[in-house]
Amino acid sequence: MEGRYGLSAAALKYLAALFMLVDHMGVVFPTMLSDMGLPAWADLLPRLIGRLAFPIFAYFVAEGCRRTRFFSRYLIRLGLFAFLSQVPFTLATGTVGGSVILTFFLAAGSVWGFERAIQAGRGPAAASLPLLVACVLALVSNCDYGFPAVLLIFALYLQGEDRKRLLICLGIGIALIYLVYQPFVGLLSLPWLSGETIAQYLLDVFPAYGLLWLCASASLLLLAGYRGQLGIQNKWFFYVFYPAHLLGLWALSMVLK
Repeated sequence: MEGRYGLSAAALKYLAALFMLVDHMGVVFPTMLSDMGLPAWADLLPRLIGRLAFPIFAYFVAEGCRRTRFFSRYLIRLGLFAFLSQVPFTLATGTVGGSVILTFFLAAGSVWGFERAIQAGRGPAAASLPLLVACVLALVSNCDYGFPAVLLIFALYLQGEDRKRLLICLGIGIALIYLVYQPFVGLLSLPWLSGETIAQYLLDVFPAYGLLWLCASASLLLLAGYRGQLGIQNKWFFYVFYPAHLLGLWALSMVLK
């Protein structure tokens, strides 16, 4: 949707940053809302709101890979802030694994390697090798959203500027992440498997994952209003905001304890 009306890239990314902040508040303070007197189910709301953040950021990482004039600098920025964000991410979330910035860095790295291979005249199989390496690294590092997110961003990059194809691709990717990949990972974590165990597991988790998928899919409505313009933004804000807000939430949790 080009033109005067609609949302700019800056507006969408600021919204995504807000959704991410709400999400991480729910991670660091899991009973925040029930402690304020709300019903226990209200504690799920920050995590549900937070599902809107990743698809928006993934969309613009792919767009950044297509549009940046200085890809090497873009990649270095992502790598630097993935490194700087790791300690705040671990402190705030207690997660053993890489942050979503590492996921974005690996995805962008796969695109960078793909473009260089194509420019060197290599075939599709050889050009796809950086994507395979990035997926393996995402799996080994246990980064946020895993190797499917790397594949999704790479797939978004391949769609070019066709907005309809981009939204369809993103919608399919979101569904695969929440309805296939994450339930499957949870299934593998069970102590033992049987037909009855698997059936009970699926009955227990699919309503929850279905709700997460619906919330994440709501981001497509926001992206459908993207007018294709950059808008007013400071590119460094989004890099600095990620480790800064995690560090701030962790420090606040330490003070409250």
